[in-house]
Amino acid sequence: MSGSFEFRSERFLMRPPQSKDARQIACCVNDADMARNLARLPHPYAPSDAEAWVTYANKARAQGSEYAFVITHQEAGVIGSVGFNRTVGDTWETGYWVDKAVQGRGVATEAARALLAWGEAQFGVSKFVAGHFQDNPASGRVLEKLGFQRVGEKMMFSQGRGGKDRAWRYALDASGEVASGYA
Repeated sequence: MSGSFEFRSERFLMRPPQSKDARQIACCVNDADMARNLARLPHPYAPSDAEAWVTYANKARAQGSEYAFVITHQEAGVIGSVGFNRTVGDTWETGYWVDKAVQGRGVATEAARALLAWGEAQFGVSKFVAGHFQDNPASGRVLEKLGFQRVGEKMMFSQGRGGKDRAWRYALDASGEVASGYA
């Protein structure tokens, strides 16, 4: 792999999280509703939790198993996160969150679109999968705008829900075709 671990979209810079981001990350995600819609987010979420996540994200990136980025805005600073991790073979699972204050403004779609392009350019990623809990249709709309297509249903774990719940699974390959068999 060559290149940088930073990339841009029209409005945002995506970069690896840093210790200095911990307080702002914690402010963004210390929300019970957000915790319910993510797999690994505890609630309440303190700056120490964010510090632990920054450390984890940087170790995972160094190992080549997961790539997490903060979404930064020139004036607002950290407003979200986007990333992906290798699941099986050449398939990568993507995920994202954005601060409630900026939800509904295309942040997740724009940042995730830039992430998918970066992943294809840097790693030759050919297949992406994603999912969302069935009671979070806004996340499904983001995936559909990115070209993902629903391929099935699965029980997914959420720390914020305290267990598994019903989720829709989506898939996309790098050419924009539906990647089958990833439900």
